[in-house]
Amino acid sequence: MWMLNAATPERVQEVLEHAYAGQFVDLAEVDVTLRSALAAVQPDYFTQLLDVQIFPLAKGDLARGRWAVSFQYDPLCVQAMRSLGGYFHKHASAWQVRADPQQIQQRLLSIAGIKPEFIFTHEQPVVLEQLSDSSSTGSPIAVPSAPPPSGGGGGAGEDEGTGFFSTERDHEEDLQYDQVALAALQACGVLRDYQAQGVAFMLGQSGACMGDDMGLGKSRQTVVACRLAAGKQRVLIVCPASLRLNWEREIKMVYPDAVVGMLGDDRMATLHGCDWVIGNYERMGGLVREVDLQFAVMAVDEAHYLKEYHSGRTRNVFMLSARIKRCYVVTGTPLLNREVEMHTLLRITGHRLGRMTLADFRKSYAGSPEKRAALAAAIQGWMIRRSKSVLSDLGKKERQLRFISPPEGMDAYKEIYADMSLQAMPKIVRLRKSLEALKIPFLIETIQAMGEDDKLIIFCEYMSTVEVLKDMLAALQIRCVSLVGSDIARKRQAAVDAFQTDPGIKVFIGTTMAAGVGITLTAANIVGP
Repeated sequence: MWMLNAATPERVQEVLEHAYAGQFVDLAEVDVTLRSALAAVQPDYFTQLLDVQIFPLAKGDLARGRWAVSFQYDPLCVQAMRSLGGYFHKHASAWQVRADPQQIQQRLLSIAGIKPEFIFTHEQPVVLEQLSDSSSTGSPIAVPSAPPPSGGGGGAGEDEGTGFFSTERDHEEDLQYDQVALAALQACGVLRDYQAQGVAFMLGQSGACMGDDMGLGKSRQTVVACRLAAGKQRVLIVCPASLRLNWEREIKMVYPDAVVGMLGDDRMATLHGCDWVIGNYERMGGLVREVDLQFAVMAVDEAHYLKEYHSGRTRNVFMLSARIKRCYVVTGTPLLNREVEMHTLLRITGHRLGRMTLADFRKSYAGSPEKRAALAAAIQGWMIRRSKSVLSDLGKKERQLRFISPPEGMDAYKEIYADMSLQAMPKIVRLRKSLEALKIPFLIETIQAMGEDDKLIIFCEYMSTVEVLKDMLAALQIRCVSLVGSDIARKRQAAVDAFQTDPGIKVFIGTTMAAGVGITLTAANIVGP
């Protein structure tokens, strides 16, 4: 939000009237609102929302200070940091200062009005590491009238550091685990043979990557590995918000008596009584502050979300992993697309390559096929990744490429393509929507030709296509379910359950962004784009 230094309500009203120019907002009663606000000032109204945190620094250029301070952008907090001779690191969104926590708190109180109870001081040291290339992130595009910056805000033209936050942890190997319990789960059919091998792989070390191909049961293997590793202690599952219910169901399928808490839905006091806690990435900041809620194991699903070392979600996971003995990352996305993105995951799980500086890691493992091969060899004992070839009991997968000739032809597509008044990106979007719409008659014919026991998944790129398909199938009295980005978590899970269990539902329609990751649709035998 913007902060306005103004001595009188009249000055604030003048600025607002000029900014909105009589549009969008009704300012008829603004003078009354402003005077009421000034008559009952709430000093902590904003300061408690600034998320001020103080970090002890373990590594970095400590000559500039041994403590770092982060907060949501606030001009008065920036002023307090500058008064301490602070040095702003834009990738960490934090100020490095030559002052101890007590001095920092006093300065924030006297200048910014932030009381000590709204400031969280970490016990776990962090690493403030310098990027090898200060221009590696950010956009050269300047947008006029943009919102104020969301980080600490060093100011245009000021000297800024390129440090980013992370933590370091130890890595243990050849760990012991309950082999009898694992064998029992395999014998009763909870785990397939290859899944039991994956669980054993994870249990043998304090940090690892479960990178099996989609559909091989990464969630099932992770649930079992976490519980056997944690014993009777608490487990934390970190995942995208849309997958929370999916994880809860997976846990209950293996351990029906498990007490599962949802971060954000349940009170913190309730979570203390749970043996599983599931939370989405955006909620991890609250857990960082809840130091009394301890975990024996953390599993991070869709871990490729953490590839950006300077994001808030990555920093929070770093802080949690530093105080949790075991940490596993889970992703079905190949990790070798960009080698440097793996550095974050290696460091979170404690792998020896993660202890290298990012600069040294880039130098050793990025930039050539030979270095890629060296990296793949170095992480063999850390990542397990298997293809669907391990599913020897399933039928053979067949791929068919179908060429279609739409009855109405390509006239609409050609008209859009020839329109030179359209800008590039809008034009590409309209061309893609046009092509997707041309597939609809073929898809309807395919659905009508399905056998009695067939089930079909259709992935779409655009909501308009989903709605047209649903309307046409309803007219043909063919039952279907859909999953799109605007659906709430329970509605998504209900659609998946219905498709999996109801023989009368023949078609599952989903957008690629919403339905392409993290859900199980094994009832289908046909998939179409």
